[in-house]
Amino acid sequence: MPSPIEEVEAFLLENGLDRIDFHGTDYAWGFREDEPIIALIQSSDGGAAFQAAMSLYWAAAEYIAKPWCLFLEVEGLAPHHRQMLDNLTKQYNIQVLSGDTELFVSIKTQLNKLVTILGEYIPVGSTEPLKALGDSVKTWREEKPVNEYRYDLEIETGNLGIYEENGALIPSRKTIPLTAASSDISIEGILPRLVNIEAGLSFDTEHRNLPMVFKLHIGETSQLVTRFEADKSNIIEATSFWGLHQGFTLTNKLAFIEPNTGDILFNCLRGLDDRGTDKNSR
Repeated sequence: MPSPIEEVEAFLLENGLDRIDFHGTDYAWGFREDEPIIALIQSSDGGAAFQAAMSLYWAAAEYIAKPWCLFLEVEGLAPHHRQMLDNLTKQYNIQVLSGDTELFVSIKTQLNKLVTILGEYIPVGSTEPLKALGDSVKTWREEKPVNEYRYDLEIETGNLGIYEENGALIPSRKTIPLTAASSDISIEGILPRLVNIEAGLSFDTEHRNLPMVFKLHIGETSQLVTRFEADKSNIIEATSFWGLHQGFTLTNKLAFIEPNTGDILFNCLRGLDDRGTDKNSR
């Protein structure tokens, strides 16, 4: 009978995820060599496992690649370490397994979520959706798929005075880091700048937030444009964008929030009959 880890690996290999080397973890698998989808830390030493996990996520590790989902299968995890990991789960996909949780089932659950979020890249009717997703991801850098959506909608504005230069709203390079939020999904560090004041106010993040772009025009007819360029992305960025897109589709609300104050600067409200225009290029 295969061991639990052998069972996991056989399933992942069958579905297009290869074993890759990834610092600080015992096992890692991904569609691309430099990009772990699933990573696993196994240890009977809770303190050592915690330190290994934190080496991926503390401030000094900002530019270290992160796994899309990190599993910790550990014993003896101190309560304060568990609390710190629970806090990190608000930003990252970290799964701490308890003694009665089966690793294989948990991994399949997470991969089913991945397939649901990134369904745009899976052919309709595919009988092997995870493998089909992997086949797509492996071609992103060459095929350069782009998805762009345009919505005519209402945009409520907050205090736009923070964009003023010399007391006036004029096009400039000034940016305010915002958080884009819809449903329970949020993306931090969105950097729109005022680029045009003709027939309204136009804000654009292009070249500042690649692989995702957000454009807002506020005027007699207000418009939101969202775009995602998969060739410039990793899996975490892709799932963030498509999770936000799905949240917007579900709730018809997308807010851009100033994180220090919690104030909403742009509140995009879509009518129920406006599904947006998809300009999809592959």
